[in-house]
Amino acid sequence: MLFLAVFLTAYGGGDSDSGSTSNNPQSETQEKLVSEPITSEPITASPDEQDSEPSDSNPINESNAPTENNPQAALSANNQFSLARTSCGLGGLSVDTALDDIAIKHANYIKYVFADSTPTSFNAHVENKISDIASVTGSNNPFFGGLDFSDRLLNAKYSNAQYGATENIAQSVYFNSAGSFLKTDVVATSMAKSLLAAPYHLRSLMLPTSSVVGSGMVLYKPDAKNPALNQGYVLVSHASATQATKDTTASGVFTYPCQGVTDTVTALYNESPNPVRGTGRDLRTDPIGQPVYVSMPSANKIKVSNIKFRDTQRNTNVPIQLIDFDNDPYVNTNYALPANEAFILPLTDALKSCEVKRSADQSQQCGLYGNTKYQVSFDILVDDKNLESKSFTFTTGNVNY
Repeated sequence: MLFLAVFLTAYGGGDSDSGSTSNNPQSETQEKLVSEPITSEPITASPDEQDSEPSDSNPINESNAPTENNPQAALSANNQFSLARTSCGLGGLSVDTALDDIAIKHANYIKYVFADSTPTSFNAHVENKISDIASVTGSNNPFFGGLDFSDRLLNAKYSNAQYGATENIAQSVYFNSAGSFLKTDVVATSMAKSLLAAPYHLRSLMLPTSSVVGSGMVLYKPDAKNPALNQGYVLVSHASATQATKDTTASGVFTYPCQGVTDTVTALYNESPNPVRGTGRDLRTDPIGQPVYVSMPSANKIKVSNIKFRDTQRNTNVPIQLIDFDNDPYVNTNYALPANEAFILPLTDALKSCEVKRSADQSQQCGLYGNTKYQVSFDILVDDKNLESKSFTFTTGNVNY
């Protein structure tokens, strides 16, 4: 059993009281979506700008420090993202080696920080110098590539930056009393699935314009922890549009999951930005299930109503929370939803979905039931004129803790 929930805040840990999972790695922090996804407006860089000096005042290091990457694990994550997209009608993602290099370097930057320090405050999307760990951050880090994602693309002279790019990061630390850990590509796949269950990360992974991907997956031994019993992982994934796909859009009503999607995670234990902001819910103890992302690019405005999220095996409905333009917890921020998008969040408080005994400091519910088919249906009012209906089924995978 893989204990995994994607990056948000530290959660859970230690060995299960049941002892039934003693041979499998368990996440001490659960999986951290290390920070917000970059889903801002397309990063523009004219040819002149791409030929200019690096935009950050700190020098770019020409270090001899070895750059590490697990290409098979990175490919596993890429394949998971690409499969999720093609399953629901979007174009797949092909590997861009130039984007790979940028992602791998940034993954090594994060690794260097956590292998050689214990940060009290750290935004994994930013390579700024932090006063209490200055020796491993900013330009002192041998893998420094630029202050933020835009800078790193510009400094690397990445030609597709002008068409729009995204950055998603997941980080996790596993503890196992026997020092036994899963294969890195298995962990990478699970991290990717967790990103697909985090609404704001899911949204950035489903941009119709994206067509190329570059990812880095690195392992590290966390600072001040027993290296034999703890294993850290960092996944950095970049996707970009190209000149050929910069105007690509999705037709009709797009959703993820969609009809026939299988093996989703069952629970989201944290995300930044917090999708349940203002509700009083703590995802660490009261997770939500696999969310549904709804988008209709051809419409100026949509209104989703009459939502049913049904467990077809138990013949019961799961309560939901709708996030849309009218009740957006991030209105007037970079994370505000446009009027033609929405999230459907299944509220799983009443479900008894955990399949193993949980310790007192862990969540006592584990989201949706594992290996279960759910039917999602709703009406969608388009531009205050036309009413359409949508219905599909998807199936969860094993319960994630």
